[in-house]
Amino acid sequence: MNTAQLPGFNALVLAGGRGTRLGGEGKAEIELHGQRLVDRVVTAARKTGARRVVVVGPESTGTKADAVIREDPPFAGPLAGIAAGLAELAGSGYEEWTMVLACDLQRPVAVASALIGGFGQRAADGLLLVDAEGHTQWLAGIYRTSALAAVCAQLGADLVNAPVRRALNQLQLARVPVDDEISSDIDTPQALESARKNGKDAMAQHLPPEALNDWLEAAAKELGLDSGEVDIATVLDVAKHVAHEVARPAAPLSTFLLGLAMGSGKGDLAGLSEQLVSRAHRWADEHPGGTA
Repeated sequence: MNTAQLPGFNALVLAGGRGTRLGGEGKAEIELHGQRLVDRVVTAARKTGARRVVVVGPESTGTKADAVIREDPPFAGPLAGIAAGLAELAGSGYEEWTMVLACDLQRPVAVASALIGGFGQRAADGLLLVDAEGHTQWLAGIYRTSALAAVCAQLGADLVNAPVRRALNQLQLARVPVDDEISSDIDTPQALESARKNGKDAMAQHLPPEALNDWLEAAAKELGLDSGEVDIATVLDVAKHVAHEVARPAAPLSTFLLGLAMGSGKGDLAGLSEQLVSRAHRWADEHPGGTA
């Protein structure tokens, strides 16, 4: 993952929604793969280089962030959340760029990595993701901080529940196309069920990571490697998806390539595994009937 082109950025994670489509449950605190949705996004922002991460939402959502702030009034919409977050960041000095992420991203590391990877093609005011159907993902972008602040200041009192598209569309932004596997969010019970079904839980029932810890340590020691860099559940998750979507013999080959990529400095385990899983899903679509 190349962050050299992005000299410094902070991140805002928007977690102040009502979760209406999820039955009124605060989506930020819903758990997926043993982590709250908001914590997964905060971690992704940090992994991709964010210097400070501010969560905008209820106080309970900010346990892993540098700060948590509430938009005023609560539930006033994403733009009000961005304005509140920028005000909080201003207290410690702005970075030139601000990454803005929704708290309900299904693959937050892949989203943040795609933004960092596309930063070289940014327009004057930043860039954001566009899904396979052409839908602009306004809450998956990197924006010039001064441009965001100017938009919020211009709206003034009209900031409350203002349409994000109408406000941010006036900025000069590059669009980075990604597939739906990367851009998907969790805003319905069906989406949450699908995310849980496609994740690590099923594999963990058959091959619990703790059962492999002893072998991991022994094998790493034999090869002179640091076992602390290996998340067993993540590696098994990659193997599971590749075996299912491509072919069973492709699973060990893919995990070997994953290790080579990490050793070559291509990225971290979480980000690279997201890429491989996404590619495996696309492979199944491109080669129907070709899985083993």
